[in-house]
Amino acid sequence: DNFLHIAHINSYCRGQISNETDEALEAISLLKTHPNIFSESYLSPLNGTRLVVQNDVPISKVTVTCLKKLGYEPTYDGMKKAIFDGAAGVLVDDGVIGKLLSGKEGVEYWESKETKTTGSFKVNPAVSRFLIATAKRSDGSFVVDSFSTDGGCYPRNVIVENGLLLVKFGALNLNEYAVKASLNGARALGLKSKGHLSVGADADISILDIQNEKAFATIVEGNVIMLDGQLLGKGTTIICDERGASTLAKRGIKHIVKEEFSLKQITDRFIP
Repeated sequence: DNFLHIAHINSYCRGQISNETDEALEAISLLKTHPNIFSESYLSPLNGTRLVVQNDVPISKVTVTCLKKLGYEPTYDGMKKAIFDGAAGVLVDDGVIGKLLSGKEGVEYWESKETKTTGSFKVNPAVSRFLIATAKRSDGSFVVDSFSTDGGCYPRNVIVENGLLLVKFGALNLNEYAVKASLNGARALGLKSKGHLSVGADADISILDIQNEKAFATIVEGNVIMLDGQLLGKGTTIICDERGASTLAKRGIKHIVKEEFSLKQITDRFIP
């Protein structure tokens, strides 16, 4: 009955115990009866995992499970074949963007790093992602409160692309999309000046191209930091509590101190 944040609800509905539909419906049912839990889900079919192999066995049990699920042996050769076939992608970060390599190029990179890499498998079923993204409580609020990503580490930040497809499908309207993509996360963090456009809000705006399902521009504090795919800004702002503020201030790092946590922030859910 205390507060708990369960991350990435869709990650636990991949059909490993029963079928993915039943798993998603069970997760939704459990969350409905536990309003003290804040949760989120991501919209990408890709997961994130380590691709390191030691003594001919992947060290990550997630990777072992993914290989078996997709019909590959959980061995060095099985991992290599999965990358070559495109069933697995090896993450490469060039300092600007992270991307996944597969085929011959992916295998060569993986082997050049002595397998010490991370990567992704397409193991998140569409049906569980859809059900979890759209489920509502009896009062009209969302069961799974927000959309999420991994902050850019893995190339699966598709809140705009796949989220707008839910709008086009009719599963969400634009107001509901904005609530899941922005407002609910800000409310959970106690950031009253974010997640909405009204008096007292920060001038943080995302302009979306609905037709092409992509972000056209990003404005932070009134400054355009991205326009039509071109990055124009620099620096960052870190959200922290009071424990981190003094350290960040000493280092000259811009930060926002969030409000002290209250369970009421979670249980008093916004109704779109």
